[in-house]
Amino acid sequence: MPLHIRLFLIIIIAKGTVSCNSNPSNDWQTLDFVAFKLKTPMGWSIIKEEGADSYVGGLTNGKDTLSFDYGLYSAEIDNREYEKHLYAQDTINGLIAMLQIPKVDGSGYIIMSIPHVGKEDKFSISGTNIKGTDTILQIFKSIIFKNIDPTKNSKLTRSKFKKFPFGSGRTLYYYYCQACHAINKIVDGPRIEELVENRSTDWIHKFLTNRKAVASDSLYQARVELYRVHCFEFTNLSKQDVEQIVGYLKGK
Repeated sequence: MPLHIRLFLIIIIAKGTVSCNSNPSNDWQTLDFVAFKLKTPMGWSIIKEEGADSYVGGLTNGKDTLSFDYGLYSAEIDNREYEKHLYAQDTINGLIAMLQIPKVDGSGYIIMSIPHVGKEDKFSISGTNIKGTDTILQIFKSIIFKNIDPTKNSKLTRSKFKKFPFGSGRTLYYYYCQACHAINKIVDGPRIEELVENRSTDWIHKFLTNRKAVASDSLYQARVELYRVHCFEFTNLSKQDVEQIVGYLKGK
């Protein structure tokens, strides 16, 4: 066979291999849980369970298992063994989601928590010591809930994950805010729901990190006049951190 033909065939085979590896969803299936759907590699099946206060269940491929909880009391990501994990926030089916993955593939918790699905319900799905983090993230990313716009998803990549010792909006709230602010009642400062209900996430981020930027705001001025105190500034808080806090509070 002439050399140029052999080289041509090698290039075609290589391209085909890269194409198959970069798009594993070609051989994936859809699992229908009625309240939501998701996609998995072939070989995964539905696990049915009975829940008292939530819709619970799971899926398995015979070796690994993912369990979910969909309802008012769905658990959120916490800081279990935070030194062994990485954390990120993403958009899943148009909803804010918090994710936790192990630093070492197959050694730790892989979790996704959506603190606000619909009006009151939360959703979480998780597994332990599952090898193939990228595949599990693709499963998470494929989830589609009924009556929610799935076109708002952004691309989920490992670059979004970072070492984050708190792990969720809940723990961020308790670390930074809880000492002075209750969620729905007045303590040393006003109830924090008031801020979330009346101001955008961008405004709250400026309020917490650069107070001068919102010093003329009517709500801020009124609260300073009423309480005679100024909230601390936390210049190290990122916009993503604030989004996590707001997502947690809106899910309460």
